[in-house]
Amino acid sequence: MIRKISLLDIDRFNELGLLVNSNFIVLFKLEELVNSSYDFIFGYYDNDQLIGFVHVSKMYEVVDIVNVVVDINNRRRGIATELLNYVFNFFSDVTSYILEVNEKNSSAILLYQKLGFKLINTRKKYYGNDDAYIMKRDVL
Repeated sequence: MIRKISLLDIDRFNELGLLVNSNFIVLFKLEELVNSSYDFIFGYYDNDQLIGFVHVSKMYEVVDIVNVVVDINNRRRGIATELLNYVFNFFSDVTSYILEVNEKNSSAILLYQKLGFKLINTRKKYYGNDDAYIMKRDVL
């Protein structure tokens, strides 16, 4: 089941977020995000346990996919795809989706390509020694 995350999920949200960024708790404060008019966080729940989430920011007609996180033990089950498809269906007034991904995260890059994202730019050394790929999916 996918639904908006609430403050009741804060501990698990932070735990999952630390899987992708060691500064996650400092950078992404759920208390602020749930009250934001442009941030949306949708969680994937299995038996009421949060096992993944997608965090997006919508500014006018563009949605920036900020984080896609799935618990390590639940990867390769299509959860990230379900979360992203949920986002695509949630917004009816957007022209494009944009994201950045570490050049070495090949599984995520393949997923994004499968969902119609195209590489549009590269940020050199954005992740220390690794580049960041900027990817975009236009809405037809």
